[in-house]
Amino acid sequence: MIELIPKNLRRWQSMLRRGVFIGLFVLGPTLVQACKECGNLLNLSLQELYNLEIVQMNALGAHMHPAGERMFGYHYMFMNMEGIRDGRTSVSPAQVFARHPSYTVAHVRMEMHEHMFDAMYAPTDRITLMAMLPYKRMTMLHTTPTGVMFTQRARGVGDLEIMGMFTVAGDIKQSGHRLMIDAGISLPTGSTNVEDHDRGDPTKPLVKLEYPMQLGSGTYDLLPGLTYLGDSAKWAWGVQAMATLRVGRNSRDYRLGNQYRVSGWVAYGWSDWLAPYVRIENQISNNISGRDPAYGLVPKSGEASPNKQAGERVNLLLGVNLYAPKGSLKGNRLTLEAGSAIYERLNGPQLSLDYSLKFGWTYGF
Repeated sequence: MIELIPKNLRRWQSMLRRGVFIGLFVLGPTLVQACKECGNLLNLSLQELYNLEIVQMNALGAHMHPAGERMFGYHYMFMNMEGIRDGRTSVSPAQVFARHPSYTVAHVRMEMHEHMFDAMYAPTDRITLMAMLPYKRMTMLHTTPTGVMFTQRARGVGDLEIMGMFTVAGDIKQSGHRLMIDAGISLPTGSTNVEDHDRGDPTKPLVKLEYPMQLGSGTYDLLPGLTYLGDSAKWAWGVQAMATLRVGRNSRDYRLGNQYRVSGWVAYGWSDWLAPYVRIENQISNNISGRDPAYGLVPKSGEASPNKQAGERVNLLLGVNLYAPKGSLKGNRLTLEAGSAIYERLNGPQLSLDYSLKFGWTYGF
């Protein structure tokens, strides 16, 4: 049964504080400038507003451009994973050690900061090409059976993704309904050999970090998808299905599990430059095939176990789009999004998604 009430009030208070800070720091000056230029926008028709993409979602694989247009973007995501879940049940570290006597550590919190840089180009009205490269910084807090806490860290470039988006029905320059096919490939530019000091102690030797702390998959992965977009008056909506399909095995003799994502959203043109939206996302992950020999035949933690990586998660996210079609800020778009898991069924023990925050800036010309 889906939990419609947030898992704890403190998490949402933390999300709100972070979101307000980012919004005031980054969006504040732009909001002021946009308000100064609202007079220009008020003269546009709804059809013109739609064509200028004020109410469209800037979702991965769903953002098309007219022929000849280019776009550069930067996206920042913060994700906090806290608490342990086995199936749909929350468990304590003591319960983890009782159920798995071979485990020497349990993971109680993970933070990830991701900086994504992307570029897009449209050779025709029906084809848009995109490339994305992330830089990740991750921190994992561990505990031992005796209650000793320590932290390990990883940072570096992730896997490069190259994608093409093809409109097969509808017209990007008109309102109505559109259907798009997404086809891409992920290149193994991220490391699968990330290490940190044992127990986080710089006086101890380096050890291989667990699967979730590695920066890449180590394989060439296929990225197929299908996207539907629709609109009526000031409303816009969409549904997207995307998959990450792993091919072969990497140099460490394993293959990450396939991932499947289905997302649906509704956006409303609150004003001529502001469009809030709500989005719900379902994520399904499979277990790892094979095993990294660095972890041994008997894993020392759930994160080092290849058969403890699968699960399903439903996230509820709220966001806002700010777009400037005219004036000195023409072509700039800002997006702020915050959300949390409202349902989780994990082949645990695995960390639960506490909350996530995203900020995005794009410039098209």
